Amino acid sequence: MKTINMFRSGPGLVLSLLLLVLTTACGPASGGERTVPVVIPPEAQAELARGPLVFRGAVEVGSLGGRVGGLSGLVVLDEGARFVAVSDVGRVVTGRPAYDAERRLVGIDDLAVRPLADADGRPVEGRRRDAEALTRLPDGRWVVGFERAHRIETYPPAPDGPGRPAGTAMVPPGADGLPANSGLETVTVLSDGRLLALAEGPDNGRPERDGWIGGPDGWARFTYLAAPGYRPTDATVLPGGDVLVLERYFSLFGGLAGRVVRVPAAALAEGARVSGTLLRELTPPLPVSNYEGIATVRTADGETLVFVLGDDNFSNAITTYLIVFALRP
Repeated sequence: MKTINMFRSGPGLVLSLLLLVLTTACGPASGGERTVPVVIPPEAQAELARGPLVFRGAVEVGSLGGRVGGLSGLVVLDEGARFVAVSDVGRVVTGRPAYDAERRLVGIDDLAVRPLADADGRPVEGRRRDAEALTRLPDGRWVVGFERAHRIETYPPAPDGPGRPAGTAMVPPGADGLPANSGLETVTVLSDGRLLALAEGPDNGRPERDGWIGGPDGWARFTYLAAPGYRPTDATVLPGGDVLVLERYFSLFGGLAGRVVRVPAAALAEGARVSGTLLRELTPPLPVSNYEGIATVRTADGETLVFVLGDDNFSNAITTYLIVFALRP
């Protein structure tokens, strides 16, 4: 186990951001294959036990020699025993969270990676490979949201994640005109079976982000209002139907931050302007990362667990973390 230095400021932050740019440009970085538990200082643990989201552990995810990274969409299965994630370089990553006797996350077992297939059955390539969102329909079909080549693809049911897409890709109205790297970061399935999609949108400082609800039979548009400087990167649905939205902040001088907000199901309607109530900021003493994946699961004893996943951009300056919270009733 190692203690993470989670506070960055001054020249150290600028150097880290420069490394991010350089390592991203040079391609995937190599790394170890371990999952390392994050040690939270004792004086900070009481703070993380307060509020709607109670901290239940975090781990640094291994890279499998540089092949695991860029994780941007997450689904958790079997009461938290398995997860499936997608990568923005067209890969599917699976693993099994490991817990201690107090049900705190301490590791990941059986971490594995494979290519995400295109319609021809071969690995998806080029602009078409930027998978940014993952969800699962009630009938077991998988849904992946992509940016650059903006679209939503549906895949047949499979136990270990999406295989080969089936049918015609969906493009919500207006999504094809989104900026290449600011597209459909968020796709999740609502409790009534409809899809909810959010665009990350341009980094223009405005709170308004394009949102859609629907599917193959048509889409209704609404506006999502992010916090100042933040953009939505993923969402998940709670057992009662409300939606948790993950928002990410990044600036050259402010660094990275994240937040989780709760949106009432009743607020999601055509033409609405929707914002969420803050549940937890993803800032120190929590580990800092580029958080882009969120998922929920209900356990047999009725507890709702919330998982948040980081995207390291294949950069040595950012670490991939998986964090688990318990949602207070």
